[in-house]
Amino acid sequence: MNSYPESVEFYPREWIELLDSLSSDELYEIDCKKINERINGSSFASFMQAVLELCILPIAQKDHEISLEDWAFNGVKQKKKHEIQIIAPILKKLKEINQFEYIVDIGGGVGHLSRILSHYHSIPSISLDRDAYFQHLGFERLKKYRRIAGSAEVKFVTINFGNDIHEAELKKIFTPKAFSLGLHTCGALANILIEKSISHKTAGLLSFGCCYHSLNPVTDYPLSAFYKENHFPQYNLYALTLATRSHAEMSRETYDTKERVKYYRYALHLFFTRHFGDNAVIDVGECPIKIYWGSFADYIKLKLSELKIEHHFSDEYFNLFYQDHDLQKELRVMFLCNIIRWQLGRVLEISILLDRGIFLEENNYDVCIEQYFNEPLSPRNIGIMATKKKDAL
Repeated sequence: MNSYPESVEFYPREWIELLDSLSSDELYEIDCKKINERINGSSFASFMQAVLELCILPIAQKDHEISLEDWAFNGVKQKKKHEIQIIAPILKKLKEINQFEYIVDIGGGVGHLSRILSHYHSIPSISLDRDAYFQHLGFERLKKYRRIAGSAEVKFVTINFGNDIHEAELKKIFTPKAFSLGLHTCGALANILIEKSISHKTAGLLSFGCCYHSLNPVTDYPLSAFYKENHFPQYNLYALTLATRSHAEMSRETYDTKERVKYYRYALHLFFTRHFGDNAVIDVGECPIKIYWGSFADYIKLKLSELKIEHHFSDEYFNLFYQDHDLQKELRVMFLCNIIRWQLGRVLEISILLDRGIFLEENNYDVCIEQYFNEPLSPRNIGIMATKKKDAL
């Protein structure tokens, strides 16, 4: 939207025309990264195939899951439960091999992960978080959970991770005896985790990134000398935002809702441009899904009210604007461009994580980047597993 309509010129016209000839069901398949018969043999199909191949990653070899009592996951959401069930046995086995002494969980919140690692897998854990309330809540909850034979201790430490004023305390925790864990460390926090693990020579780390749109596109990427020396593309905020989005296969209902939301939001910006002479993209924020399924007049009036923009337009005028045949064709092209652009999100995410992995290798860590979680349940499922090289200890 920031450079519309010029931005549409960068999308191959033949691709837009091909997608425009497809049914809604066929577009849904493509949005779910499935190459259907209608596009076989086209340059767009070749583009999709190349993207799919770039996204192939090995699946982490999962160790045997230990069956835990239901009480172990009391208060734990299904997504978090799935993630813990996958990584806990892996970390237990890794501890036996690498002989680190304890886990440091970055952004541990109330400490569900640390508790299960300690109480059920006998791994001493330190849960770090900057929110003292969550830390206190986790400490109090810990008293209510049953301990089993052989369980280890959980320690809560309130630290604003990466803040220099806590560096002395962090040094006591981040040691060669520690293995650091960042389960969905947002934005640059993942970079800080990697850099602190390197500088304090921890035994290793397991990092899952998220919220790449929070990265500073100038200072936070790339990290590795390899990317810098070989002049890899510098991603802007829009590329980082695209990398952040969930790219798991969606339900048809979710796809239909996405289409509706895109149409309304694009139409809103075009209305602003044509009636208020505002060529800049305005952050209009989200709204309840039911609003998008109401009339366009109700949607745009809500947004104008939130933005404190006075107007004299009637409901009829708003709805006629949206229903205009030429506008609908324009919105269709914009949505088709979005489908093309959407294909690249996962590639961008992998590129960011590869840079982090190479940076760790450049600093004497053995690195493996794999998929850990069930993508529909936990889309940010790519983990960077790094262990200190033996000759670097």
